[in-house]
Amino acid sequence: MTSKCCHCRKPQFATWSPASSTSDRDSRAVVSALYSDQYAIPVATLGHSIQQAGTSARRILFHIPGRLSPRALCIARTAGWEPLEVEFIPPPNNGAGIGRRFGDQYTKLHLWSLDTRLGVNRVVYLDADTLVRRNFDELFDVPFPFGAVPDVYENTGFKLNFNAGVLVLHPNHTTFENVRARITDARYPPGEAEQAFLNLYFGADAVRLPYLYNANLAIRERSPALWDAMRDEMRIVHYTWPKPFPMLGKEIVDGVRLERAVDKARHDHGGAHAEAIDWWVNAYNQFKEQNQIALEECDRLSRKP
Repeated sequence: MTSKCCHCRKPQFATWSPASSTSDRDSRAVVSALYSDQYAIPVATLGHSIQQAGTSARRILFHIPGRLSPRALCIARTAGWEPLEVEFIPPPNNGAGIGRRFGDQYTKLHLWSLDTRLGVNRVVYLDADTLVRRNFDELFDVPFPFGAVPDVYENTGFKLNFNAGVLVLHPNHTTFENVRARITDARYPPGEAEQAFLNLYFGADAVRLPYLYNANLAIRERSPALWDAMRDEMRIVHYTWPKPFPMLGKEIVDGVRLERAVDKARHDHGGAHAEAIDWWVNAYNQFKEQNQIALEECDRLSRKP
């Protein structure tokens, strides 16, 4: 008997065809997300680093309507992001078992809707706690529908999982509808949120990218030799821990509070990540210096009655 269940399996992937042009700037996008004011400075620093690396793509920033202050949106635009309102996608089972920081992360699934929404057919997604060190435009021509870097955060030996902080994908609205439909009936560890779901959904199809594209700080601890060997070729650094910015609160964090967080991160793990923390700090300071007048205008928005 032929099953009539339309959600029993995901749509068959189509392999990449050179006939579809990926050189058009509007058809390729670097995407990140800003779900609260707290990450306004990190996402702006990321945006600046993307610009400095000379990417050929547009920069799209997901945000949930009504969540961000005018100042946060202003800071993001100053860094070259195009804010795009997206509907909040709630975690399954009312968020049972999910970590406090991951409640908004299923909203990331809107990445697969960008073909019909914006005409984007190539996406590189970056978490807000990443920093671009070198141009990565070659990722837009990866001949696979989905790619990610193997996860290294937990030191549990051999594993097949990938990290969802950097993703390469081809938007497909049919896939978007299917992943949304499968969230509630899929079985995966809820504490790992959308990363666990994406590993279940795409695990067999994902091409594993080199660590250069998601240089997780955990690599520095697992294998200092590998980190040193990659240093000059890293495209994207991922500040999983320590982070050079505070993790608590919902407001924009800059000034003294940010300086304290940076100092703490420099000395964390015996100072093992001080160099990488300084990469982020240098990018942030450069962003401030180059956009001083625009940022002052953003500051005025927070003082308006």
